[in-house]
Amino acid sequence: MKKIASKFFVLLLLATSFAACKKDYGNVLGPLEDSIAPIPVTVTNQEYFERFPVVTTKVDASANGTFSIVFSIPADKGKIKEITKVATGNGGVEYVQDSSYPNYLTAPVAGNGSNTITFNSDLNAVRDYAKRLTAAFATLPASATKAPAFAFTGTSTGGAGTLTPNTNPQTPNQLRFFFLLTLEDGQKLIPTEVDVRLL
Repeated sequence: MKKIASKFFVLLLLATSFAACKKDYGNVLGPLEDSIAPIPVTVTNQEYFERFPVVTTKVDASANGTFSIVFSIPADKGKIKEITKVATGNGGVEYVQDSSYPNYLTAPVAGNGSNTITFNSDLNAVRDYAKRLTAAFATLPASATKAPAFAFTGTSTGGAGTLTPNTNPQTPNQLRFFFLLTLEDGQKLIPTEVDVRLL
């Protein structure tokens, strides 16, 4: 009986000590909490949301395919001064943060003194950027990300670089765009990727 009582006491002591352990997360993110950006950036003209905001463009006979992406931040978080840098491709996040890679923009897109800003472009500009990016790869160190110039998130029906829509709606061709926004107070924001779907 003494053995059973001592085993029960040890088991009770272990259970009490485990129950007393408590992880103190303090002001850091807990295991089941949402990670909310201090200044959220939304794409107000998104047509779809499939993990990332999606806008569309039509590939017409001249293959111009114009598109717009409209960004917005909460009105109480400041004003957007400009779109400082844009990149497309699988390494786009690195491209917008590293000055070794060319900027998709020939000049920053100026804001209008509000909490919204619009990026306008077309597929000819995408092709031009792809050429400049490919040329830049030749001068970059071996450790640099040298992703394909056109980074489709779907299946490329016409081969890499052709900017051809995929006829299968389950695997549409989408170009991945990445942005660096600058607020009027100097803060830099890198919003989530925005995909441009080719129709």
